Amino acid sequence: MGRPERSVQLCDRFAISPPAPAVIVSLSGDDPEPHTMAAHPTPPRPHQPAVDAVVFDFDGTLVASRFVDQAAVAELIASDPAAAAGVETFWRHEGEPLVSRIELAWPGRTSEILPLFERPEAPRCFPGITTLLRKLDREGLLMAVVSSRRLPALEQGLGATDLRRHFPVVIGLEDVTQPKPSPEGLLLALGRLGVAPTQAVFVGDSDHDVEAGRRAGVTVWRAVWGLPAASPAPVHPNGTLLLRRPAEVGERLETLTRAGQGRRHAAAEPPDHRG
Repeated sequence: MGRPERSVQLCDRFAISPPAPAVIVSLSGDDPEPHTMAAHPTPPRPHQPAVDAVVFDFDGTLVASRFVDQAAVAELIASDPAAAAGVETFWRHEGEPLVSRIELAWPGRTSEILPLFERPEAPRCFPGITTLLRKLDREGLLMAVVSSRRLPALEQGLGATDLRRHFPVVIGLEDVTQPKPSPEGLLLALGRLGVAPTQAVFVGDSDHDVEAGRRAGVTVWRAVWGLPAASPAPVHPNGTLLLRRPAEVGERLETLTRAGQGRRHAAAEPPDHRG
């Protein structure tokens, strides 16, 4: 069953061609050994990418937005000093949906406090993100965003940073029944793109991102470029690759592509019937 039609056209170089059937032929002459030949061999594609799609988390991966939360917390405490008691809980649950963090930190006050955190203040793209996304666009890779941020705030942030045009699929909190670390959002995004999990990479910055990617069956790379220079790099028990610059996403994709080309080249080598 083919992929559903969509507005983003998948470049034909991403199609994985089945191996050509082999035929056994006998050559005239002194060599009695049969030889294996590929029937109608398909010429190798010099730049066939190893994956079809790259999915990104939003906060802490594409953009720096923690300063918005910090300003909201400061304003809350200035108006209500007793609210300081919930600050440690709020930050301890970073990476979870904002509404959940607020309810845990200040129970029963979510509707009152949430507007402080969802003011239309533009987040800041991390240096190198725009260059990376343009590169992936040129290479024909499909891209999506999967975030635990509420969809209106997510769309506002993507629009304010001029990133929205790179992503045909955007998944926010309202699109799922279970946010990360559930794999639901990732699988929904990949389904809309028409890409199998084994053909996708997910880039995120939190433990929840890593767990969601692992459970979805995608390759997971952890972005640590948003951490302060003095912060220790996080360590995850499954050995998730840590990326310190957005450009490393493109570099790692090129490494995967070269490795895949090497394997295809080795598989295409004819067997040696000598000796």
